[in-house]
Amino acid sequence: MIRMKIRNLTIAAVCAVLALGVAGCAPTPTVNDEAANGQQTHSAETQQAADASTDQTAAPARTPEEELADPADLAIVDYGWFPSENGMVDFAVEVQNTNATMEAVAPVIHAKALDADGNVLFEKDVDVPSVLPDSTYYFSMVAGDNTGLKLAGQQAPKPETMEFTIETPDDAWQQTDVTVGDIYQISDSGVSDTDFGAKEFTGTVTASEEVEGSDSSRVDVILFDGDGNIQGGFFKIVETTPGQAVDYDVYAMGAPTFASYQVYASPWMDEE
Repeated sequence: MIRMKIRNLTIAAVCAVLALGVAGCAPTPTVNDEAANGQQTHSAETQQAADASTDQTAAPARTPEEELADPADLAIVDYGWFPSENGMVDFAVEVQNTNATMEAVAPVIHAKALDADGNVLFEKDVDVPSVLPDSTYYFSMVAGDNTGLKLAGQQAPKPETMEFTIETPDDAWQQTDVTVGDIYQISDSGVSDTDFGAKEFTGTVTASEEVEGSDSSRVDVILFDGDGNIQGGFFKIVETTPGQAVDYDVYAMGAPTFASYQVYASPWMDEE
């Protein structure tokens, strides 16, 4: 049984996180024309890492003791967002953990929305699930606060730009030899249009391991433009049993036009 710290998560929407790469953990999609083929290829970053491993001038790998003393920070290497009709912002981020042995147990994503003059419209801290070592995660989320504006009959202003950072408290790391690619397999069945105007992404997800404190998994659908950049994403929580394929259906209302998409899964820490 894989041991992970159970945490309370505060996500602002039910249909908009995490995402974790399918077996192979490649951040670059191989799907085209809004249809997924369930496969992925290695990204430029992955290839560069492979090249570096054969370069004698590359920095030597750190020992587990060195990582324990000073874990490398998580990094957001790509992100995308779009304003929704309710004044909120749907966004998705690609998060990498380059540590070979250290799991980020309690990372927090900070989202900041700015108008055309650089004024802050809102800021939001979002707790996300643990990020396993040597893994790439994809999180699709919602941020913003339009409650007061709606009560006043006003429309929330749309951001001109968004900024995203991720931090992990110094005491929120633990050692493990499990990576996200060890856990999940995705079988994508494609995307279709619904009668109520949403896109519906369907398929199955299989978890090979049981995560302590969780009977559920997060399924994220990440949308990409023609250059392979993230545009946004949507997610759903599904109950999973180790070794058994489970159906998922992720609905995307108000999704932007996209060139391709990819589906990822990750453990969902049930609330205590």
